[in-house]
Amino acid sequence: MERQRYAWLGGSLACLLAWSPAWAEAAETGQPRVGSLSPLVVTATRSEIRREEAPSGYSEVTREDIERQPATTLAELLRDVPGLAIDNEQDGRSQIRVRGFNPGQTLILVNGRRLNNTDELVGHSDFRMAQIPTAAIDRIEVVRGPTSSLYGADALGGVINVIVRPPEDTWTGRVQSRLGSVHPRSGGSERNLAVHAAGPLSERVGAMLSLDYLDRDGVLNPDQPGIDEIEGREALSGMGSLFFRPGEGHEVELFFHGSDDERRARRGDADTRELDIWRYSTGARYQFDAPTWTARVDAYRSRSDSEALHLDRRDQHTDDIVDASATYYWGTGQELTVGADHRREHFSRDREGEREHDDTVNHRGVLVQNRGHFLDDRLVLTLGTRYDDHTRYTGEVSPRAGAVYALTPSTRLKADYGRGFSAPDLRRSAADYDFTFATRPLRIIGNPDLEPERSDSYSLALEHETERHRAAITLFRNDIKDLIDLRCIEFCEPGSRPPGEDELRTYINVDRARTQGVELELGRQFDDGSLLRANYTYLNARNRDTGETLENRPRQRFNLLAETPVWQGAAAHLRGEYIGSQRRGEVRTRDYTLLHVGMRQSLGHGLSLAAGIDNLTDQRLAEVDDAFINEIRGRFYHASLNWEF
Repeated sequence: MERQRYAWLGGSLACLLAWSPAWAEAAETGQPRVGSLSPLVVTATRSEIRREEAPSGYSEVTREDIERQPATTLAELLRDVPGLAIDNEQDGRSQIRVRGFNPGQTLILVNGRRLNNTDELVGHSDFRMAQIPTAAIDRIEVVRGPTSSLYGADALGGVINVIVRPPEDTWTGRVQSRLGSVHPRSGGSERNLAVHAAGPLSERVGAMLSLDYLDRDGVLNPDQPGIDEIEGREALSGMGSLFFRPGEGHEVELFFHGSDDERRARRGDADTRELDIWRYSTGARYQFDAPTWTARVDAYRSRSDSEALHLDRRDQHTDDIVDASATYYWGTGQELTVGADHRREHFSRDREGEREHDDTVNHRGVLVQNRGHFLDDRLVLTLGTRYDDHTRYTGEVSPRAGAVYALTPSTRLKADYGRGFSAPDLRRSAADYDFTFATRPLRIIGNPDLEPERSDSYSLALEHETERHRAAITLFRNDIKDLIDLRCIEFCEPGSRPPGEDELRTYINVDRARTQGVELELGRQFDDGSLLRANYTYLNARNRDTGETLENRPRQRFNLLAETPVWQGAAAHLRGEYIGSQRRGEVRTRDYTLLHVGMRQSLGHGLSLAAGIDNLTDQRLAEVDDAFINEIRGRFYHASLNWEF
């Protein structure tokens, strides 16, 4: 990828800030309004609701959670969320599975706008997870379970919405610098610098700018000299927005979000796996707020351009999107939301200068949803549906029904049903798709006979939450039809592959599958400022026709956070992750545990110093079980200096 893109990224952001159009009120980008009695959330319903009225399966990652860990990708920030599991992919990349669904079946939004979904189109990729400047994030909203009734395809497993800190009436921001090193493994040194600022340019104009630079060395595999188990990475990402408020209730935002990402993984003395990724999203948003109704229109492009230099292959994926919605507040405690959107999706692949694949499809959808408060606001009922039309798969209807009943002011019973669908991506459903791995004897071909994946999902939750305590239990079940899975069709048995031949796999629809389980949450804030928080997830994911367990889905996960003040202005924390056994190929792996420790010291005047050790015991997956073919980062020492203003 050309070095000039660094200049393009910085120049685009600078030009954006040189315009003169309004800084958003908190509500405009999904933030809680100042002075609200309860935090407001938007992802679960596309309209502002109180957090306690969100459907079952809603979680939030706060700014305090983000600052506890040296994360540079979205996947790392979501490790502690119940119901989510990390897929450890090639070269140390990470993807997210929500309640057993495939990574590509989770929709990722930034301020309500989708990032184009490259997880399935480019194998073993984490591009969506690695392009958001962490200094800009105010919080992350996670909805576990199908939300196709609101967002259409790609939301079969759930939605992750990254909320960026908006401008306020004074300039605010943060500067973060971090150094880190992996020990005792060779390599892995990391340098990270991030800057975020937002504030008013005039009475009607505001701006937001965020830049993040990361430089990380590859980590060598101690068992294979000259080969990286974790790839090196150099990345520059940035976000910029201008907000213009021409009159009361009207707001226009112009935005640009881009990242230039270079990955390098050594494969021996004479071989390096080289990947350059250029991603951007750009467009405009208009929002109108009136006493009885609100409306929002987004028009934007989201593109990913990746170049595998070692394969002489270039992939380009583009979404051009227009999305409009409006909410009308009618009657007493009633709100009606309607919406429509159009998305043009294009994917192309060139190999050795020749066009190998080129395809375009159109997604269109309309939605309607009503939320009503009954029984003196103790009961909230949500009913909605969406109709989707796809170039190849038409007539998809995704209904949804949910209820939240307040047993007491702090205890609620929640029940939800939703139907979701996900159309096969443009790679797996292509008859001409044919890919042979350069590093292993494996060939994958497309299947034009694939059907969309569909699911009926149910959940029931009991939640108790006060200012100091939280406890919740959630039961969930997803009945999935035509789940797309990768299966071997030739030379499958060990020792059956002749020399010079490749194992052949293709994508097929599993007739019936089910993922079901339970999520438990406990948390308490103590009078001295100490915090104790834990969650546990049990998942049973099976092919209902064969009885086989679905691959790469840990049966159990447990997360623990313990934090306590140690002296004036200082707090220490311990984070623990337990990952249970999972099926990998024909075997079940052993379980393993990760421990992370850290400490943060306030220095006054907005300055703070933090240090810690991730993967304290230097756990290696290769030592846990031979079935793991990918690795995680070893013991990582890190220190950072932060300034909030």
